[in-house]
Amino acid sequence: MAKDAVIRLEGLMRRLRRLPLFEPRGAMLDVNITLPQMALMQWVADHPGCHVQDLADALRLTAPTISVGVRRLLRAGMLERKPDPNDRRATQLTLTRRAIEMHERFVKNKHHVMGRFLSGLNESEQKQMLDLLEKAIRQEEEKSALISTQENTK
Repeated sequence: MAKDAVIRLEGLMRRLRRLPLFEPRGAMLDVNITLPQMALMQWVADHPGCHVQDLADALRLTAPTISVGVRRLLRAGMLERKPDPNDRRATQLTLTRRAIEMHERFVKNKHHVMGRFLSGLNESEQKQMLDLLEKAIRQEEEKSALISTQENTK
């Protein structure tokens, strides 16, 4: 790969991170939720009844790090802990009604912003960009899985 392409990609990724595409603020001005907390809530929304360790594994963080975020969201009234019926020592996490409503607003806002981001491209360009991005991500996922498998067999 040409060094120029790598430098260009790095610059584009930096610019992309600075855009307000992923900020929850637009949809939830009444709530003080950070982007990492929103990521945690997103995972719980997609996997109701999950455990702290599930979140840690999925978000590639330590259980103590996730526990801090969970405690903050519990205090904010965004998460609930319920006993796990299959393991008396464990608790399951679910979103509160307030969090579900906020999450729905966040997703709606995110879709609006993503649509605005894509609106500068025609349909063919959108498809091409998304296909290429998906291909690059899939290849990196496959490489990461292979590396992880190799490390686990050592």
